[in-house]
Formats: sequence, structure tokens, C-alpha cells
Amino acid sequence: MKNTPRRILSLLLAAALLFTPALAAGDGTGGAAYENTVTLTDGFTYTNAISFNASGSRVETFALDWTPGGSVYPIVLACDTIYGSLTISDAVSYAENTLGLNVVGAVNSDFFYSSGVPCGMVVENGIYKSSNDLENAVAFTSEGAFISQTPVVTITLTNAGQDGEREGASVSLTDYNKVRSATDMVLYSEYFSTVSTRTTAEGWMVRFRILEGEMTVSGEMTLEVEDVNYSATSDTIGEGYLILTAQTAAGLDWAADCFAAGDIVTLTTTCTDERLAEAENVCGCGDLLLSDGELTESSGWNSTIASANPRTALGIRADGSTVLYVVDGRSSLSSGASLTQLAEDLKSMECEYAVNLDGGGSSALSLRLPGSSTNTVINVPSDGSERKCACYILFVTDETAGGAAENLFLEQDGAIVFAGSSLDISALATDAALSPASVPSGLTVTAERGTVSGSVYTAPDTAGTDTLTLSAGGVTGTATLHIITEADSLTLTHDGSGGYGYDIALDKGAELTFGYSASYLSRSFVMDGSGVSYTVSGDIGEMNEDGVFTASGEYGAEGTVSVEIAGITTEYTVYIIKSFGDITEHWARRYVEALYQSGIVAGTEEDVFSPDSGIIRGDFALMLYRAAGEPEVDSLSAFADVPEDAYYAKAIAWAQSMGIASGYDEYTFGPQDALTREQAFTLLWRALGALGVEAEAGDTAALDGFADGADVSEYAREAVAGLITLGAVSGDGETLSPQSGLTRAEMAKILAISIGV
Repeated sequence: MKNTPRRILSLLLAAALLFTPALAAGDGTGGAAYENTVTLTDGFTYTNAISFNASGSRVETFALDWTPGGSVYPIVLACDTIYGSLTISDAVSYAENTLGLNVVGAVNSDFFYSSGVPCGMVVENGIYKSSNDLENAVAFTSEGAFISQTPVVTITLTNAGQDGEREGASVSLTDYNKVRSATDMVLYSEYFSTVSTRTTAEGWMVRFRILEGEMTVSGEMTLEVEDVNYSATSDTIGEGYLILTAQTAAGLDWAADCFAAGDIVTLTTTCTDERLAEAENVCGCGDLLLSDGELTESSGWNSTIASANPRTALGIRADGSTVLYVVDGRSSLSSGASLTQLAEDLKSMECEYAVNLDGGGSSALSLRLPGSSTNTVINVPSDGSERKCACYILFVTDETAGGAAENLFLEQDGAIVFAGSSLDISALATDAALSPASVPSGLTVTAERGTVSGSVYTAPDTAGTDTLTLSAGGVTGTATLHIITEADSLTLTHDGSGGYGYDIALDKGAELTFGYSASYLSRSFVMDGSGVSYTVSGDIGEMNEDGVFTASGEYGAEGTVSVEIAGITTEYTVYIIKSFGDITEHWARRYVEALYQSGIVAGTEEDVFSPDSGIIRGDFALMLYRAAGEPEVDSLSAFADVPEDAYYAKAIAWAQSMGIASGYDEYTFGPQDALTREQAFTLLWRALGALGVEAEAGDTAALDGFADGADVSEYAREAVAGLITLGAVSGDGETLSPQSGLTRAEMAKILAISIGV
């Protein structure tokens, strides 16, 4: 298919370009060179930005901005169980298909151990599911989000005893649904694993049946001791049960001694941060980067991950809105961000508090884009695929799909358009659940700077953004298109071949089709013929309006073809070569054309080369003579069968004087005789010095690699071996056929390779 200037250069990056400016990536990774925000629904927006840091490296960022009070709200999901991990897509699928949630967005959150157990605290829908290992925590309520610094939940088990025994016995611990170590005492619930306690070393286990209550960060439960086992390795936990356990080697048997089957036990939880008792969802997080709007002391940050990396972070503004921020990294398209750059970016977004979440290959953002019924991972995880992580922050809505349109979007929202170019536009609609809906009738689209006629948008002539307003059936929406006047990279391709010191060498009458792709900020953009122009200099041919060049110049004509696309010009030097009609598809075409352009060979007729015809001895001598530059000769040869007026007379005289051709005897050359392969090889080998080619003496052992190597005549053995070593002679791979005739095509190949044209 022809690439014409009226064709759109390439498909839009639809998922990555959907978005109205609002949320600038800032002082850390650099001011945004490209930024687009789409309001998916009230209080929930998505922003994609491209910036360049102080080193000039490209950085691409993705952000979800949530304001409390709308239909979308965040929850925490530590996969299906605390132990183990899921990819972000699998986590969304589990939430939707198993839990029945309507998930519209998700990001990775907490750091985690190799077991898939999150490092920090987990509270899901008010239920306390895992304890904190010295991390900070992010808590979500209906009023917004807040950060809790290294909260600790203490679990106390107080025994009522039986018959006065063990009454008042008490055990306190903080490890809950974590992997048991050699020294710790851990409490497990059904939320840890459906398989077992995942313990392997021998230890004791106290099994409690839950009589009343649910595990929260601040509350009370009533339990009954079902069993005490002093020599267990692992056990299934089961729904409605808790297991208290420690390894035998830990020396904590006294705790097991506090309980016996049938005892009634009160479990009490208390938290160092009373605010967490009101939080419905809590997850762990890393370093506190911002506090009261200022960067915290960086010496307290985790130095092992402080340099540029892919990032996920969370920031909280004074108005209660929250930013979930993902920075791609470890690629040519995005270099990532250091912790300092991350903090500065979040500060520039007016965040008062900010924390680092898990980054690297874990960083991922999933979103349900307008027009889609499923979520898509928007960024590019640095592993090349989604990494399994332990915990996620999901954005959900209680609205159900299938309703009327609530929001309008432009399918091409966020596209980059070359000034003056046109593109087809179309509208999308979502319902209250952010699921696809039918666009109401009577759609109108207006542009602030460009023009809209029907379904065609035409960009203005100057750079900048253009805001489009959509309206249909009482539903409205806005979109942004980015207008540019210059690309920043251009790649041109063409279906011609180069050679002879020129970018393009074309036979007279040949057509050349150009293909091109241009980009801005490493992204494709929309452009029609308004951004393309061609200039032909020299009498070499013409370019039509579709960008197809026809070589109509005379043989030997040279000039240039200049292609200007989106403000970038690329120039090619073009030469009109002589070719022959019978070598167009022949394997020897490039050798024949190279020798012809060098003046070494000619055709048998005007447009005929006869590549598969044999060659006579006189013609081969002439070709060698031309290759040597046709030097002057003092006298003609002594060969009686070479007439003085023969077209090859000077060539044979030169060959004899140089010791290249000795003939059959001193009076006979046989110029009209068919040239055998070994004769041609010998003549060429002897001529190499005169042709300016240095070649070492051939090792006749090279002939042993061919089945008929022994058939090479004695006089030709060294010459044939030398040309094999030079790479000019290869036979058919198995045989040399030394006494067979040489075709004109074969002659062209061995001569062209030998002299390097």
C-alpha cells in the first residue's frame, strides 16, 4: 500500500492519549511537555504527562486524582488471601468476579515479602487482616485519606479460666497473619490462607473458635479454646477460627500453657493511632516524603531505593483530595524518578503529605477507559509484564452498569495533531457506573480554536491546545487536542536501493514510493498533506502529489529529493542508473549494474545483457582492461589470431604485456573461444595486482572442499584457491566445474566481488 501525504501517519496510541490539562508533573521530573486529564466522573480524574528531567531524559507519569464525596471511592485489597500474590489484572478480576465489586481503577500499594505477605498493615472493609512490620500506613475513610506513622496494634488474649485455673492468664503479641519466624509468636485467622498456617518447623498451636466479634484494630472478641497441640508443624485454619502459634525453639511454651480446651478467652486489640479505628481500609507504605507541605529529612529515607526507579506514590492535599501517582522507568521512554524527584513532583501538585509505595517492576496502574467495559493496564511495567504483588488500592463504585449516559468523551481526546491537519472524531459515553453507554442523539461538538464540520475536526494553524465541547441529550463533556507545528523526529523509508556513492540509484522509468513516520515526544501524531512537501532538484524526475517519485531523467543524471514533514527535512541523493530488462529479477543484477556504472561491462544490445549466455576469451580480457582503467599500450600483441582492428585488441595486448594472458601458445590466444571457468579464474587472479587488489597466494588445500577439486588443471590451481579464499569463487557449494563454460552473470559476480564494486 502506498504511503501518501494524505494518509494518517500511524494509529493513535488510544489508551495512552485519552485526556483536559489540570494535574502538572512538576519540579522533580520536570515541567510537563505534554499533559492531559480526563474527568471520568465527579471527583475521579486521570492524568497522563510527559516531561524531561534536568538531565534531559524523558519521563512519563500517570495519576489518579480522587476527591471524597463522589460515587467512586478507594478500598484496599490484599489479594484473595494475605499469603500469596496476584497481578493487578488478576486482583481486579478477583474483586469483580468473586467479591462482586465494580472496579474502575487500581494501583499497586505496599511492599511485600517473597511469600507474598505484605510488609505493612492491612484493613479491608473495617476488618483487621494483617499486622504492621515497622512501616507507615495509609488509611482511607469516607472523609478522605490520612497517613499514620508506624502504627502498632497490640493483641491481648485474656483467659477467664475454668474452676479457678488459668483465670486471668494473659498473652500479648503484635504479629498477626505474618510468616512465623524462629522467635515470634503469631496469631493466624482464616484471612491468612485457605491452605494452612504455612508453617514447617515443629511448634505449639492453640486453636480458638470465635464465639463473638470480628477482628478490628480496636475492639473485642470472645473465643473458646478448642485444642492445644504442643507438637504441630502446620494446621488448616478454617473459617471462624484463630490459631496462636510459635516454634518450639522459640522457648515460648509458657504462652501455650496459659490455655486449655474449653477455656473462654477475651481477645482485645488496641492501636497506637486511635484514628485507625475509624478507617475502613488501611494498607502499608514506605517513607514519608512530605509532611505539612515540605520535604521530610531525606537521610531517613530508604537509601537502597533512593535513585531513579519506576515509582508508585500517594499524596494527600489539604482539601482532602488524594493523588495516586505512577512513574514509569528503566526504559528509553521513561527514566523513572528518584525519591527526591518524586517528593518534589507531589509537592508541586499541592500535596501536604506524601508517601512512597512499592515501585520498580511492581508499579502498575489499571483503569477502565471511556468506551471500554474492562480495565486496562495504562503504564508500561518495567518487567515487561505485570508483576504479582501483595496489596492493591482499588477504586470502586456502587453504581450498576446498564444505565443512561452520564458523561460524554471524545474518543480521540488527547491526540496530538499537526497544525492545519484534519481527523475524524467520534464520541463515547459512560453511565453512572463508568460502563459504556449509548451516545444520546443530537450530538454537537464545537472547538475553541479549530473547526468541526460534521465528524471532521480541522486543527488551527498555530501550536497549543484546543478544547472541544461535546453535548447530546443534556449530557456534556470536554476534550483536549494538542496542536503542534513541528515534529521532533522523522523516519523516512523508500523501496529503492543505493549504491555507487548515492543514497538511491534508480533505473530510468522506475517509480519510488516513500514511507515515513514522524513523532512528537516519542508519540505518533495525526497529519495530512498540509504537513508534507517534496522538492526535486536536478534533471532526475518528478514527484506527484501522492509522493511517488518517477525517475524520468537520462542515464547518468543525478540530483536530490528533499522531503519535508512536520518541519523536519530529509534529503536523498539520487542517480539514474543504466539497467537491463533481462536482469530485473536476476540474482546477478547488483553485480551487473555495479560493473556497468563503472564502465567495465556493456550489454549485448541496448536493453539486453544476456546474463546466462557464455562469454568469450576476448570479451573477458576487455573487461579486465576496462577494470584497470584502460592504460596505454606501446604495441599490439603477438597473437596472430587477434586482428589489429579488433575491439579487444588493445585489451589482449595489455593482458599479454602484464603477464596476465599467455594464450594457448605464443601466437594463439583464441579470442572467440568460449571461456572456461578455470581459465577465467586464472586470468582474473593474475590481473588482481593491476586492478589494485592485494591478495595472498592461494592455499590449494582449499580445493579439497569441493568434490571435483582434483579436476582443476595444474596451471589454475593456485588461482582458483586464491579466489576461493578471497570469497569471489564458491562454485555451487559442492563442485567447481572448472572445465565448464562461464556465463556473463557468473563473470559479473566474480569480477565485482574481486575488485569491490
